[in-house]
This record gives sequence, C-alpha cells and structure tokens, in this order.
Amino acid sequence: MRGMRKWKRWAVFLLLFVVLAVGGSRTAQAEMLDMTKYNDDLITVSKVPHGKAGNKISIKMTVHNNGTKGDNYLKKIRLANAEEYKTLYTYDDDDSDSDSDISWTGKHFPFEADSNTFKEKKIDVKPGSSKSVTLTYKLRRDLPAGYYQAFFYIDEMPVGINIWVSAYDGSSTEEDDNTKLDYDFSIGDNQQTPYAGYNQVMDFGVNLTNTGLKKVYDVRVDMQLDADITKFPFDINEGNYNRKMGDMEPGQMVTVPYSMMVREDVKSGFFPIHYLVTYREEEGGEFSEPVDKVFYVRVKGKDDDELSADAGEQDRTKARIIVDSFETIPAEIYAGQPFELRVRMKNASSDVAASNIMFTFASEEVENTPIFTSESGSTSVVVNNMAPGATADLSMVFKAAPTAEQKSYRMTIQEQYDSPEFKNAKEEVKIALPVKQEPRLNTSTIDVMPDAIEVGSETNVMFGINNTGKVILYNVMARFEADSIQPADAYVGNIKPGETGNVDTMLTAIAPTTDDGKVKIIISYEDENGVVSETEKEMLLNVSEAFSDDGMDGMDGMDNGMDADADAAQAGGAGRIAPMLVIAALVGAGAGVVVWKRKKKKIAGEKALEDELEEELDNELGEPEMTTADVSEDETKDVEKEQNDHLKRKKK
Repeated sequence: MRGMRKWKRWAVFLLLFVVLAVGGSRTAQAEMLDMTKYNDDLITVSKVPHGKAGNKISIKMTVHNNGTKGDNYLKKIRLANAEEYKTLYTYDDDDSDSDSDISWTGKHFPFEADSNTFKEKKIDVKPGSSKSVTLTYKLRRDLPAGYYQAFFYIDEMPVGINIWVSAYDGSSTEEDDNTKLDYDFSIGDNQQTPYAGYNQVMDFGVNLTNTGLKKVYDVRVDMQLDADITKFPFDINEGNYNRKMGDMEPGQMVTVPYSMMVREDVKSGFFPIHYLVTYREEEGGEFSEPVDKVFYVRVKGKDDDELSADAGEQDRTKARIIVDSFETIPAEIYAGQPFELRVRMKNASSDVAASNIMFTFASEEVENTPIFTSESGSTSVVVNNMAPGATADLSMVFKAAPTAEQKSYRMTIQEQYDSPEFKNAKEEVKIALPVKQEPRLNTSTIDVMPDAIEVGSETNVMFGINNTGKVILYNVMARFEADSIQPADAYVGNIKPGETGNVDTMLTAIAPTTDDGKVKIIISYEDENGVVSETEKEMLLNVSEAFSDDGMDGMDGMDNGMDADADAAQAGGAGRIAPMLVIAALVGAGAGVVVWKRKKKKIAGEKALEDELEEELDNELGEPEMTTADVSEDETKDVEKEQNDHLKRKKK
C-alpha cells in the first residue's frame, strides 16, 4: 500500500515537470502552499514556523506512524538538499489549465548548508504511535520576506511544510532566534558526560532547560529503555524511569536525577539515551506531543580491562586525587589537645573517574611514636566514587602528643582506589600541620628587704622566673604596680626552657599604705611571633609616714627648764643640792622596788620577804615630803646606808 502511494507521488512529480517545461513559472517565496495532500498524514504541523533571514529557525512537527503491529518503525528523518529540491514540487490545485505550477531553482533553497545540515536524526516512531520532532537550521541572509517550503525525507519518504521568513534587517542575532519558539527545550546544558565502569552505579543528573518563550506546566521526562545491550548500557530495575519535574518558567533549568547500574557485559563507549519530554501549554490542559531529546553517557566495559592487563603503569590512565583544601578546628593545634582535621579531596582528572576509594591518614613519627593519634582508633575513610572534577569532604578527630616540640609535622593521606583502566591504584599526598606548646612559668620566693619602709625610702625586691615549658620566653619583663610605690619595670630578657631569669630591682615608696599592702607584679613575655602574654603575681610591702622633728622641740624646753633649775640651785648654795639628790635617789629606789614587785614570780618561799619589803617601802614613802633644807648631812648618810642594806636583803 505504501509502495503504491510512493509510485503515485513520483507520477505527479513527473507530470509537473512536463507542465513546467511548457508553461511559465513564478516565484515560490511569496506563496503559502497546501501541503496536506502531499504529506498524506505522515506529519502534522500545529502552526507555521517563523524565522528571520540570517538567523536560526526551529521547525516543530509531529511524525505519525499509521502502520499496525508488525509494520516497521519510522526510524529517521533528514532535510532534503538543494538538488533534491529541484525534483520536489509542493503544489497541485487540480486545475490542469492553471499556470499556478512552480518551477524550482537553487536560489529557493532557504537554508545555509554545512556538514551538519543534512545529517539524519533518529526518531524511532513505532507503529500506531506519534512523536514530536524539532529540527533547527540556519536561514540564508539574502531571503526576501515571504513563505518558503522545507522538505524532509522520513525513511526516504518525502514530506514538506511551509515556513515564514521575514527579511534580514541587520539587527537580528542568533541569540534572539533561540527564543523564537513558544515551547522548546534543551538538554545537557553546562554539564560533562557522566562516566562509570561496568558493575558500578552511575549517579548522574540530566539538565533540562525551558528555552521557549512561555511557561510550561507539569513537565515530565521519560527515559527510553531498551533491552538491547548495544543500545542501552544500564540494568533495568524499575518499570519506568519517568520523572515529574513540575512547572518551568522560561529560561529555567532543572536537573533530572538518575542512579543506574552499568551492565556487567557492556562494551566500552558512548551511548545515546533518549528522553521524551511532555508538558501542558496551559494549566490543566492536554499534554503535548512528546519532544525527543538525546543525552550521552560514557561507560567502560570489560573489553578495556583486557588491554589494561598487558599495559604498563605508564600506559594506563588513572584518576588523580589531590587535596583541594584543609582546615583544623580549632585553627591552632596545641600539644596534648584534641582537634578536628577537615580535608577536601578532589579528583583533578578531566575524564577519569575513581571508585572504591580508601583514604588513610598516617602521622609523622618521632622515636617510633606518632605525633597525631586518632581518638576513635581508626584512621581510614571510604568514599564510593568520585567523578572527574568531583570533591569529597573527609573529617577526623586527632590528638597531638603532649611531648611534641613546637614545629610543623607531616600528615600523609594514603589513597587506594580503582579507575576504569587501573585497579588498586595507590597514591599519597602530604599536608603540614603546625603544633604549638603552651608557654609555662613560675616564680621563686619573692624577697622584699625591708618589707616595711617610710615614704621616700627604698626597698630591694629579688626573685627568679623559671621557664617550666618547652618554648623560649622572649623579652620577659616584670612590672610593679601599687598606689604606695612609684611604678617600676625590670627587664629580664629571653629565658630558655628549663632555665631561670632573675629580677633584682629597687622600689621607691611615694605614699602610705591604705590597703592590705599588696603590690601587683605583672610578668610579660612574647612568643616567636611577637604576641605578648602576661601573668600576675603579688608581694607585701607596708609604707608608713616619715618620722617628724617636731617632737624634739619639747625636749628642748625641758632642757631649758632644767638649766633654769640648775641656775637657781647654784644661787641657793651648794648645800641644798645634796638633799635633793638624796630625795631623787630615794624616789628612784622606790620605783625600782615597784617594778621588781610586778615582775617577780609568785614563789611561796619568797612571800614573806616580799611582804617585809613592801612594808618597809610603804614606811619610807609614807613620810612627809622633805625639802633639801630639812635634810641634814647625817640624815642623808643614814638614808644611803638604809638603801644599801635594802639592796643586800633583796639579793639574799
């Protein structure tokens, strides 16, 4: 039946050639011709494609396979070239006397031709079904405005449609033309070809972009499966791989996710995967005809392993995994303290994937002891796969050895992984981790001599500063601060680990102490980067007011009075001095007895003697006061004798 239709078409074409040879001709670019009889329901077009001369035009049509079960697929479509245009005619108005026939010349071919213009496109429309197909070509710049015809071959059966071309105005660009269609999509924008080996899972996404002018609703993407391993490289584990992507605004891109296991017996190479995209032009409306889009994946089969087994290491390709960045939390690592190491690894290969990756952290050792130890005990991390350019974040908690010296130590990251052509590849990368030691010091006994001074006086302060840590203390100083002293600094210098720096300085008192007498000692030091740290100590120092000379004035007055008394005594005669001295002696003796009485121990054997002495003293002091005039020389001698006897008894 189809062969009969094809014979009739060629008969019509031959007849038109004869008519055109006899009759005149007219140009085609201004005519919109009737294509319904010519296309014989093989294709339909919902609206005439529009384009601008010099720009691209997208031609959307729906291909129908009206056959029944058992008939062949409609497999491919291509654009007819300029020579084929000369043998194709697009119009017959059933009027044999009409001069409406058209002759074709090369100038009516509306497209610019290059190596891709006439390539076949796979459509695979099965019997009884339809498929939406969009083809894009560049229009010639010299086309006048008007209607033109585009001719195609579907499995060598010619079909044609009308297109409208507006004249070139010098302002159009190819970018403007990309959004000429109201509804259109592109696939695979801004992404690399996914890659995986046999028996591996390929996790990948397909970027789908709405390149049309209008919003589309309820977009659905259906991956086309095929049991033929030469056409479809993945195991089929689901009933369908239809993905619902929702509504899409113009210019919006979505990623359609897939996770597929590569077949074990697949052959290496690139495989085209077909995706049918359907959508609604209006919310709640009918679904459009499916738009067929193709996306390529690359797989590696066992056939590559046969070559790799005999190849040397330098002849086989493998992934290159590097350290992209790393950090520690906290930022500074101190000996004896835990820290978290975060490392971002990157597959720096442009086209080689890595799988079954094991990263092992190995610390530098000092005297067969690792500087960094894992708190969990394990030092390995496993990553399933890394595509070319992909990254993986590793994290592990370590503790630096308490005895580690202050410097940088190596951490080696050992890598073992598979690449498509290289199994159990082994590499290693290194990073440097600086370790710091906490500075430590203490002080010896602080000597203050004297620890009590008057205002204006000085005291000497001495003590030692011991470096008990493992790092040098640079530019050590001691600063003294208190309200009672003048602020003072003492420079000590650098102190090596295990050594002592001495402080020996004088402090000057400027005010009396009003508090508990504490003086603040601030010890400062620097690290190797000049960062200053301080620690604080205390000492005691009491400051009092200075002694005044005003008290000596009273003593001078007493001296003057005594001088006056001496003069008076001299005027009264020397005979009066002796009795006065005797009285003074008696009074002094009595006072001495009183002091002795208060301090003596109460011993029973001495009680009688004490009573006797007190009675004699009372008798002596109880006499009426005598003047020097009343005391004779003999009486004075008697008193002195009595006093001497009294002292002898006291000694006994």
